[in-house]
Amino acid sequence: MQCDICERAPVPKLQFHCPTCVRTALYPVRIALATTLIDKEKVGQHVEALVNNTDAPTNRSITLSGALFDLHESAKTADLERVRAEITEVEERVRLITEQAELLKRQVEASKKEIAAKKAAAAQRRSDAESAKHEVESRRANELNKLSKTTKHSGYRWDSQHGDTVHARMFLCREAASLAGLKQRKRRVKDGSVRDEYIIGGVPIVDLRHLNSAPYTEITASLTHVAHLLVRVAHYLAVRLPSEIVLPHKDYPLPTIFTPGSSYSARDVSFPGSTPTQTSNNSPEASRTLDQRPMPRPRTLFLDRILHQLFKEDPSAYSLFVEGATLLAWNIAWLCRSQGMHSDFDRADNICSMGKNLWRLLVEKRQAPPLRRDPSSRENIEPSKDPRVVAALGHFSHGTSHSFLGSYEGVEYMRIGKIQTPTKVIDRVKATLLTEMQGAEWEVLDEKEWGEENEGVNEEPILVGAKRRVSEQKSGPTSGSPVPSSVPEGSDRESTVAGKGRGVNGWMKLKSRTSDVDS
Repeated sequence: MQCDICERAPVPKLQFHCPTCVRTALYPVRIALATTLIDKEKVGQHVEALVNNTDAPTNRSITLSGALFDLHESAKTADLERVRAEITEVEERVRLITEQAELLKRQVEASKKEIAAKKAAAAQRRSDAESAKHEVESRRANELNKLSKTTKHSGYRWDSQHGDTVHARMFLCREAASLAGLKQRKRRVKDGSVRDEYIIGGVPIVDLRHLNSAPYTEITASLTHVAHLLVRVAHYLAVRLPSEIVLPHKDYPLPTIFTPGSSYSARDVSFPGSTPTQTSNNSPEASRTLDQRPMPRPRTLFLDRILHQLFKEDPSAYSLFVEGATLLAWNIAWLCRSQGMHSDFDRADNICSMGKNLWRLLVEKRQAPPLRRDPSSRENIEPSKDPRVVAALGHFSHGTSHSFLGSYEGVEYMRIGKIQTPTKVIDRVKATLLTEMQGAEWEVLDEKEWGEENEGVNEEPILVGAKRRVSEQKSGPTSGSPVPSSVPEGSDRESTVAGKGRGVNGWMKLKSRTSDVDS
């Protein structure tokens, strides 16, 4: 049919040029689609009627598109298909159950085999246990005996190594004392008796009771040498002294010592009398982390003037020096006690004699513990537990676990012989020195003037020392020698002026009445 608009017949190979041609071409397709949909709907209604069996019994047939369908037969067919589906489902379930049963059978067999294996293993373990229990007491005793022998042998080797260490420490300490010039010599005093004097580095080791009569340069040199030797010996012995000693180093020209409470604080302390260095970091973080505790104050071990002058001009420096010297002597006494010396250190007089204690500790021959070389002969010998028996120079220390001073054995050993506390010793030394200063008296120099006075003028001579007073009272005054009497210390100038008219030349405080005699 020719189009009225484009005036040509529709050809499938040609493109459409107008809507009319397109609409004309789509009409047959639309009609076919509508017909198909109508047939589909009818067939669906028929199938639904067959499945649900909703038609009346009289309507046993239906005609669709010229075909005759029996509704009853169709219903039977649907039931048959449903039964077949149920049979298939049951068969599938039976198959799954059968497979599961086979799996369970295999698991049961495996479990039986595992149980049998475990029973065999348990029987083997019971057999092994019975074998192990056979003569177990004797074998346990043998093992304990072997372990005991091994332990004793190890203990012997440990003791032997410690004995070698003790002898090495003893050798080092004595060599250090020899190199430091620690010597003993005899000194004859005025009354003719001889007493021991101890030298270190060519300088006499000052006794704390005689500080007033010793030159201050000699005191400084003596304490410096003693401090060096004591620190070196403590290092060799691996012992930490109760009072920390600071030896001279950069910007620290002379030694000092700290009290036991402020020792080993790991803080840099400036030299006494110098200006402490200030930090330049003023940040908030630095101010928070800065240690706010007060710096410990070291005690000096040196003098820049004679002691009684220091006492008058600077009592604080005098107190620090006396405390420092006493702490040094107390350190020596503590070291002597820790290394086996059983002196009576609960008396301050025994602590004040630093030279004697150092000599007895480092130079004087003492019996050392023997070196054991044959462990077989000492297997059954138990080591002595009495620290008074085994203690010797180098035995106790802070550097080894064997004979550690902080252990129970070391604490008990230090508790046996008590040492007088540093505070009591300091108070005793201060009282002794102060009494000697207050009792210092004066003596006439010119004996010729004393003779003239005895002949013509009745004048009282000067008392020097309590011992001389007692001896002269017993022997009585002799002709040509002065008769003791006391003169106040503050009246020396007046006595000198008044004595000029009586032929007295002058007055002088005596420092020493002794003369040195080398032994």
